[in-house]
Amino acid sequence: MGTIIPARSSGDQTINYLRAPIDFSIGTAGIVTVGVLPAGCLVVRSYVVVQTVFNFGTNNLVKIGIGGADTTYSGASVSVAALGSVAGTLAATANVAPTADTTVICTSLCTGTAGTTGKAFVVIEYLPIV
Repeated sequence: MGTIIPARSSGDQTINYLRAPIDFSIGTAGIVTVGVLPAGCLVVRSYVVVQTVFNFGTNNLVKIGIGGADTTYSGASVSVAALGSVAGTLAATANVAPTADTTVICTSLCTGTAGTTGKAFVVIEYLPIV
């Protein structure tokens, strides 16, 4: 789903972000790479902006995190079953201030019959290295 953006910092004191589209084609266990956080940044927020609701038969959920800790930026899950912006819950771990460039992923937790609709953006906001 697009080009993976390398770790970056704008070099000024503004909030930077990673953003990646997701849609119903991620299925029930798909993983999308959101981007790479630069070492030394500080993650301040995560959320999913749902533009078209997902319509899997049972659960319409995703999680946001890193390999081996895939709920770091979402908490247990984030619903994609309603339009709008849905905030994730940041974990109280060192991963919100990574010491190395860190790849962020979004994993589908959708279950039930196959979805036929769903479109959203996953967003991670962070303070850059200054």
